[in-house]
Amino acid sequence: MDRAVTRRQLLSTTILACTGAAALLASTRLARALSVEPMNSETQRVYLSACGTRDGSYHRQLIAEVRDKLQNTVTEAQIEAAIAATTCPVCGCPITAS
Repeated sequence: MDRAVTRRQLLSTTILACTGAAALLASTRLARALSVEPMNSETQRVYLSACGTRDGSYHRQLIAEVRDKLQNTVTEAQIEAAIAATTCPVCGCPITAS
């Protein structure tokens, strides 16, 4: 059970560990390329009007897509439950809210 570590094994594992640590440190610097910026007024206006919550047309389109996808595969109660659980990918509100 007493197994001696040779100099070659020690150096190879140390070099491998140091290379991995250096690669990890180098990759964390590259992650700083992504930044989050606040929306300007035009972008915010487009974002807030994207799903058309005033008339609900986009939400109705999403409801129709869910119905079409689930039609003839599950019961009507399960379709209604799926619609109730679905949220708008644009505004995040439930699609049944409109």
